[in-house]
Amino acid sequence: MSRSPWSRGNSVWKRNVKEGPLYGAFPLLSRALPPRLHTRYEVAMPDRYRCRVEDAIVRPEKREALEGLVRKLFERRHHGLIGGREKDWLTVELVQSLRAESQVYQEELSTKTDGPLPFALGYFQVRGNRLTLVSDEVPANVPPETFVRFVSEFVQVGATFWFGDEEGDQAWTIRGVGEVERGAGTAGAAPRQVPEDESAGANN
Repeated sequence: MSRSPWSRGNSVWKRNVKEGPLYGAFPLLSRALPPRLHTRYEVAMPDRYRCRVEDAIVRPEKREALEGLVRKLFERRHHGLIGGREKDWLTVELVQSLRAESQVYQEELSTKTDGPLPFALGYFQVRGNRLTLVSDEVPANVPPETFVRFVSEFVQVGATFWFGDEEGDQAWTIRGVGEVERGAGTAGAAPRQVPEDESAGANN
């Protein structure tokens, strides 16, 4: 019987067996795993999540930094296609950029050279005083809870982000900087959020 990918602590479970080192997709998690899981592991994360957002009001003092991160993460969305030492160097550079703009990322989510890369933020835009989506799907390389914790520093309390895959949809609501609350999940697909100003490049 399969287990929901939304269950806490179920990053490794019996589904989608992949071979190889775990450092690429989950660099921080891999260090805590038994050695046997460094060569054979099973992950629950799909390639993309359906996504929608409600009441995401941007913190005025964080607007400029957020706009810069949105641009940077969209421009770097094909980071996974880069190989070799160039990717290692670019990863460190991107992690340091995120740490410079986010205290939550610096203190809770990363080290000086390693951390999750929330490319999903590149599929949003700052429109007026709101953070809105430009696509109804976002990259799933970072767990939803981690992504929302990162964004919580830039968006006011009460914003809710929905992420979904074939298992259903799960809400995460911001309760403070670095504080998120998991809401009730729903089976099946959530209603599609029609982008206000969809970017032609966002689905590439």
